[in-house]
Amino acid sequence: MFEAIANFFKKLKKSEKQESTNSKNTAKERLHLVLMQDRANVSADFLELMKQEIIEVIKKYIEVEEEAIDVRLTNKVQDDGTTGSPFLYANIPILNIRNDMKKDNMDVKSDINKEEKKVSNKQEKAQTEVEEKKENIKEEQKIETEKKEEKNKKEKIENNNIAENKEKDGKEEKVKEVQETENKKDEAEDKDKKE
Repeated sequence: MFEAIANFFKKLKKSEKQESTNSKNTAKERLHLVLMQDRANVSADFLELMKQEIIEVIKKYIEVEEEAIDVRLTNKVQDDGTTGSPFLYANIPILNIRNDMKKDNMDVKSDINKEEKKVSNKQEKAQTEVEEKKENIKEEQKIETEKKEEKNKKEKIENNNIAENKEKDGKEEKVKEVQETENKKDEAEDKDKKE
């Protein structure tokens, strides 16, 4: 407890010393700021408004030490020692990242993961359907090919049967002709014998 009190007084003493040094530094910074604002055509009100808006946006996501925030315009010193174009400098001490933002971020990530899984599942389902359709088409083509082959076989058999029947009919006619010829010969011989 005594250490805490001693530390408090030490800090108080340091802050008094720093105040005198800080006021000198603050005056220098203000002078630089005025010069920067003139060069960049930016008013002090505009810079303060910009600083507040930056702080408000950052405070949505993290806890910051507002008193220690340092936002200013400064000149970039080039390699050759000349001052370049002005740029915005911001030193913002972070105290803590907001838990609700962490939770929201986790919820968003979870939602994104769920959506990605849904999309992935839909893609897999679509791929499966495409593969099933391809298989069905192949199966239908195979069945169609088999039907054509069977039809061709039947036509071939029918054509062979027709050819065989024609051949048979032709042979039968020849046999009849031969028999008729023989019958006529026999009749002619019988007539000759009778005479």
